[in-house]
Amino acid sequence: MTMNAKHDFERFEELVCILMRKAGWDAKIMPRNHKGHDIEARRGKEFVAVQVKDYRVPVKVPQVEKFLDYMESPEASKFTKGFLVTSSKYSPQSLAYYAQSSSSKTRLAVIAEGDIKWIGENFVLNAPVAPKKRLTYVGVFTCKGGVGKTTVSAHLAGALAMSGYDVALVDMDPQRNLTTLLGEGVNLPGLGGKRSVTVYGIDEWIDTNPPEDIKMVVCDCSPAFDKNPSELVKKFDYCIIPTTLNPLGLNKNGHVIKSTLAEIRSINITAELFVLINNYIEDETVKGKVLREAYQEFFKEFANRDKRFHFIDPDEASIRTSKQLFYWGYHLYNGGRSELAFTPYAGKCLPKADFLNLLQYLEENTAIEKLKGT
Repeated sequence: MTMNAKHDFERFEELVCILMRKAGWDAKIMPRNHKGHDIEARRGKEFVAVQVKDYRVPVKVPQVEKFLDYMESPEASKFTKGFLVTSSKYSPQSLAYYAQSSSSKTRLAVIAEGDIKWIGENFVLNAPVAPKKRLTYVGVFTCKGGVGKTTVSAHLAGALAMSGYDVALVDMDPQRNLTTLLGEGVNLPGLGGKRSVTVYGIDEWIDTNPPEDIKMVVCDCSPAFDKNPSELVKKFDYCIIPTTLNPLGLNKNGHVIKSTLAEIRSINITAELFVLINNYIEDETVKGKVLREAYQEFFKEFANRDKRFHFIDPDEASIRTSKQLFYWGYHLYNGGRSELAFTPYAGKCLPKADFLNLLQYLEENTAIEKLKGT
């Protein structure tokens, strides 16, 4: 909106309202001859009174004085600030008077080049509010116990930390197995020295005020879907669904996967879902090949219906059966410290290799790599 040569007070009021609304304010014009101010505007906790001066000559001391007095009066006590806005400029004397006043509630401004320009202070009408940090959530969930959700959650978080990600673990299962196994968390050797992973109970995790350094959250979910906080499940960006590969697997676990997908999709339609083979036994025989192909064919139906569903070919990434994972948690019995199954056994560590390989697969097939810290 532009002003014509003949100033029009009502159009000027409207222009100020438009500019404030563009800056995120809910602004409304007061009835004609309203005492003290012409516009009221709200944004968040701010409630401001705006007086406009559509003058051809500079605003002088009496106009500034009058508005400052009004803002200190009982009538204006409900306002957090007051804006005095003109279409011209302020006289040097009025600016000197304003600068020497004790008012902390009032700001002076002029309309110039189609925008509001503030006088005397670095006050910005639409000062950007620091955006709420967007965390990336990875849920590990299957509608069945005993498939390795806790193991996968903990060790995936460990692989993330070792590879330079700032990650936390949230124990969403009422059984609190993750908290029991890892206590408050673990330290792991990784890029740039040791990195830690902290474990939070679901009652301790504050999504609205997460730790400053955390960018990713891995959630160990309860197998009872309704025990998981729906508001958190809605935020899952990715979901890992562990299952097993064996001759009875499809008959035994196929319906579980179907139920898992239905449960997740009932409240989250955007998460990328990945079926992961846990306790995998490498087998290059004909039987092993037939079994893998049967799984791929079975899950192809899901992938055709849901473009965000993925079956991870175990030849690309899987978690192999190993003594380290079998004995993970033994520290609860021998009094040792909390740790992951990343310690070599007979010079090898299959879990470390497998979970780092799973992370590499996720980096190649999702957008998580951009979250890696330095």
